[in-house]
Amino acid sequence: MEDTLHGAAKKLQGKTKAAETRVLPETAMAVDPMPTGIPPEGSVVVTISRQFGSGGSDIARMVADAAGLNYVDNKIIAEVAKRLGVDEEIAARQDEQTIGLSNNILDALRSSNPFTVHYMYEHSNTQHQSQELAYFNLTQRVILEIASQGDAIIVGRGSQFLLHNNPRTLHIHIFAPLDKRIDYVMSHYHLDRNAARELMEQRDDEQDSYLRRYYGVDGHQPNFYHLLINTGLFSFENATNFICQALTTVRTLT
Repeated sequence: MEDTLHGAAKKLQGKTKAAETRVLPETAMAVDPMPTGIPPEGSVVVTISRQFGSGGSDIARMVADAAGLNYVDNKIIAEVAKRLGVDEEIAARQDEQTIGLSNNILDALRSSNPFTVHYMYEHSNTQHQSQELAYFNLTQRVILEIASQGDAIIVGRGSQFLLHNNPRTLHIHIFAPLDKRIDYVMSHYHLDRNAARELMEQRDDEQDSYLRRYYGVDGHQPNFYHLLINTGLFSFENATNFICQALTTVRTLT
């Protein structure tokens, strides 16, 4: 009886220790190579980069409905949170925001080609890898997995850089004049003009800093995109039609 109780206690202790000691996500992910992010022939991927308040997310949803694409935005946060075993709220705090990195990682980022940074992340096993780096690594993996399945429209998170030059992939940037953006934010978030401007400036800074930190550019350079659409001039419906027309050409590219 004593031996049985001792064995049960030892077994319980082992389970408790296993529950307290989690394998770091970067260790778990380092085994498998990154997916290519190339959609299968006959399918497409669209990336939407957008200024906050320009209506880019709305247009992405409209294109997804019109073209039968999988709309991917907060799904990325949900999937990353699920794989890391954390609440979505925790994962969302690191999503497209400026967060601290150790100096050696920053130096490595500055000296690396922005389009191959994810390979450095994937194969780096230094002791300086942080939970933040694991989050970014996993975010990229999820995006690449989604793109590899094809027929998806992916909003933000540097997807235009991660999938740069991939065949059958269309890169769109949505922007608008300052006043139009402020009006949109006021209406969408029920804020006064000053609060809307402050929120817009904060989001712009977070997004730009996220892209500069992880990809070395802020995303405002037009040569990264196939289409730039000004929603101060064109309606959301017009923008949707432009993108859907472009998709017929992109599907045939190899």
